[in-house]
Amino acid sequence: MTDTLMAISLFDTFGISTKWLIYIGVASSLGGFLMMLMNVRSMIRHEPIESSSAADVDDFSGYMRKGAIIGVLAVTMNFFIQVGSFAETGLAGMWDPLMTELLWQSAVGGSVSWRIAGFVLVLLATFIPVNPRGLARNCALGLLLMATLCLAYSFTLIGHCAEMDDLGKWLVALHVVAIGAWVGSLIPLWALCGRLEAQSLKGVMDLFGKLAIYIVAMVVITGLILLSLLFQSLSEFIDTGYGRAILTKLFIILVILALAALHKFSLVPNLDDNGLEPGALAEKLRLKPKQGEANSVGILQRSIGVEIFFAALILITTAVLSTVLGP
Repeated sequence: MTDTLMAISLFDTFGISTKWLIYIGVASSLGGFLMMLMNVRSMIRHEPIESSSAADVDDFSGYMRKGAIIGVLAVTMNFFIQVGSFAETGLAGMWDPLMTELLWQSAVGGSVSWRIAGFVLVLLATFIPVNPRGLARNCALGLLLMATLCLAYSFTLIGHCAEMDDLGKWLVALHVVAIGAWVGSLIPLWALCGRLEAQSLKGVMDLFGKLAIYIVAMVVITGLILLSLLFQSLSEFIDTGYGRAILTKLFIILVILALAALHKFSLVPNLDDNGLEPGALAEKLRLKPKQGEANSVGILQRSIGVEIFFAALILITTAVLSTVLGP
């Protein structure tokens, strides 16, 4: 793996960077969708995530919008980087018309089309006001569901997934949706830690914790089955660069799982014991920020920040795997 990384070309570096941005765009879209579903559920039950639930929806929409814009730009850049890589004529090869046409008509072009369609649907959905009920809400959620399907399907067309049977492709799609929703929800949760009172935050984290049980189960189950399809023996994890990179990714995932368990079983329950009266957190954080950082909310926020860091490492590792360390 070290020799492979040392031999990475300029196009490989650009390809890894743009793929990482694509994954960020996908995660932001799926994670924002999950947070919006949580907020709509709370509004329907008259238990909004915050007193100004409309502001929350706007924040989630803005988060998804930024991710979708990043995604569209990154997908476009990544496509032309691949054109240049295949043309082998330097940077000028990125605009080679023959190679562009050939690549567009391949599975790569199909993946690009589905990804752009997904991100455009996300953009359209973010401009629709989401209320507790009504046609607008259903339209926005419907567009986001369609976007999720488009983005997930795009991952089944390229790489080792293209050689899998239908079951393998379904597993890849489910794996992408699960890990994307999980990773993409971390930044909104981190932001809510700085805005919500302890009791409101605990309600959000409790709901997310319940959903996370199913999300993590889907990530683990689909991941293990996919590994059994990709590797014929355990020695391949040690003897190949791809296998060692997979082990690195698995280690990072285990770290994130440990942090998630810490949140669910320790930090979130401790939100009941921070000693603040309802409505007092925002005022105390404003007047005494250093003291605010020391309480349980601040500890939870910092822990989620660490989880975001490791999630970014997972996406980087995946970008390297799919760009230069294919099986």
